[in-house]
Amino acid sequence: MHLSRAAAALAAALPLSLPLSLPPCPADARSSWRYDFVAPGVVIWSEPRAGSVQRGVGGLGEQFAADRSERHGPFTCGRFEATLWYHGHHLGTGVSGWVPACYLESPD
Repeated sequence: MHLSRAAAALAAALPLSLPLSLPPCPADARSSWRYDFVAPGVVIWSEPRAGSVQRGVGGLGEQFAADRSERHGPFTCGRFEATLWYHGHHLGTGVSGWVPACYLESPD
């Protein structure tokens, strides 16, 4: 397939006209994804499953900022079981990873 000179020039110039970065998320959007750890010593995992690498620990009342959630195999939190996991980072230490939903609650 042959491109015309105009089409080739447009295709070559297009990537140069795109912005280099995305604008930051509004603060109110991030706040809806902040959670408190509800137990001491909550492990922040490298993958959404127990037995993966432990990246860090969250403590009672410390905050975790989640950027996404996924459902995976069950995880036991005391008397409860969770299949929902949140990925994000500990707001105090910056450690990122996965935390089962049963160890997080909304601070509101």
